[in-house]
Amino acid sequence: QVPLDARAAEALARSAVYRFLSRAFLPPEDGLETMRAEGDGAAGLLRRHLSAGESAAAAEAAGPVLAATDGAALREEYYHIFGHQISRDCPLYETQYDAGHVFQQAQQLADIAGFYLAFGLEIANGVHERPDHISLELEFMQALTFREAYARTHHGSGEVELLREGQSSFIRDHLSRWAPVLARLVRGRAEGFYRHVADLAASFVAAEAAGLGLPAAEEAGLAATPDVDLEGKAPCGADQCAVEPSS
Repeated sequence: QVPLDARAAEALARSAVYRFLSRAFLPPEDGLETMRAEGDGAAGLLRRHLSAGESAAAAEAAGPVLAATDGAALREEYYHIFGHQISRDCPLYETQYDAGHVFQQAQQLADIAGFYLAFGLEIANGVHERPDHISLELEFMQALTFREAYARTHHGSGEVELLREGQSSFIRDHLSRWAPVLARLVRGRAEGFYRHVADLAASFVAAEAAGLGLPAAEEAGLAATPDVDLEGKAPCGADQCAVEPSS
């Protein structure tokens, strides 16, 4: 077995944090104990490998709240904040921000799906979620950072650079524009676990952007137009989406 170097270990740590965040923004129907364990692991990884003080603080604040909350209370909190469908006040979908017209939403969805397909990630059968859901965008980043860790150990610098460029472009064009806005919206509606998770997502994405050498992003605004329920499916690499590489 090839030992991990420091950069590969860092990429694996980043992947684990993205995995936890991706799971945390899904409805908490199952796997609460797994999410608690992954949250504890993410906090430890942030301290040890990533030197992300603000992100580590948010992860550590989320841990005790999650440990003290049962599944029923967590579900009630989740649906109170995010709704059973698409919330107008606190949407988990990127195209509800800035995209004021159905055609603009469709263009953004196509761009997001294009990122997924560019890295050989095929839409999972049976997943009934739009590709712009924050869980799926974070899951995409989990897949890219995990591949980076593998590439640093088994492939050359060209593959690593390609994966880093994909991460940089996706954060610049998507996550860094709306994760901070979502965090502020959640902060205005909640004091519990999801407030800490949203703060962690915003601070971690900001730290990732800085680490990738990106300038500060222009933040999106919450669209004032009625929601449009565009059909979409999920991408990428976490097991809850059961995706397979494209053939």
